Amino acid sequence: MHRRTFLGALAGTALGAPAAALLGDEPAEAATSYVMATEQATGRILRFNPARWSGGTVLWKAPSRTGTWTNLSDVKRRSTSRWGNVMLVTASGAGNYLGKVAMIDESAIGSGGTGGIVWQANVDGNPHSIERIEGKGAIVVATSKGPTGSAGGGGLSLFVPASNGGKPATSRVKFYSFPGAHGVLYSRSGHLLAVGKGEVRAYKVTGNGAGTRLARDFGASFSDGAGRAKTGHDILPDHDAADTFFFTSSYNVRKVKLVYDPLGWRFSTLSTVSTADHVKAYTRLPNGVRTWIVPGSGEGDWSKTIHFSSGNHAKSGARFYRVRYYTTAFH
Repeated sequence: MHRRTFLGALAGTALGAPAAALLGDEPAEAATSYVMATEQATGRILRFNPARWSGGTVLWKAPSRTGTWTNLSDVKRRSTSRWGNVMLVTASGAGNYLGKVAMIDESAIGSGGTGGIVWQANVDGNPHSIERIEGKGAIVVATSKGPTGSAGGGGLSLFVPASNGGKPATSRVKFYSFPGAHGVLYSRSGHLLAVGKGEVRAYKVTGNGAGTRLARDFGASFSDGAGRAKTGHDILPDHDAADTFFFTSSYNVRKVKLVYDPLGWRFSTLSTVSTADHVKAYTRLPNGVRTWIVPGSGEGDWSKTIHFSSGNHAKSGARFYRVRYYTTAFH
């Protein structure tokens, strides 16, 4: 399997190409970059120091591990003028279609890691990723399926505040169809990036306050090969290269760059980083170390291991789904 090929390269086993060819050269002395991960077995967001692995610091714990709060699927940190630093989280929910999304004020989280929710909403369609649009306060949620779990659905749900920077309403104002939408990310170019079935897209953000909307600007298509699903899974920045992003699909990890020319912004040609299958998240930290999550043998859509190009780390009983660089910065 491609998954074993990918992991074998990192462990130094034979594969036909060295790990450096797959992952890039590592710095001789790398500064520490913390990571955070969604952990589904306990419904918690955990932070880790890859250089000194431990049980992890609990950043936040979901109110429940059942119903709409089942299976934490995404987390991002962002800075706001009204609440300071916040965490954006999604849970895909029970029944694979009705889940929860929320924004948490980090300063209001209690000593037990609970509380701090300043905004939340139920979202149907298997919510898997969330982002907040800088300067607007609007929140976008990527859902991969239709409201009853139908595979033909999926798209971006937009929640907007009455005025810029405020708390969004709990009902979406607009739904943008994008079958298989699984990952969403805001970039410093001002574009909202999203990955779904066979395509990575860039949306412009228009209007203000209650009038904030998205408008599809450009995109790039991809295929994982004849007869294979081409579902996009996640999109994250390359924190060691400006305007560069990694996105994962059912059978590949790819890299794309946002470039600006006389005709405006566009995507560069897509390049393949790895042919590993079912990689849930993949990024490179500012110190050059790469990190990812991929299910191992006997695991489902999760893994007990957070992989690093500097050395893997496992946590007994854990069900990690996504890993992110611990930062509030856009890229």
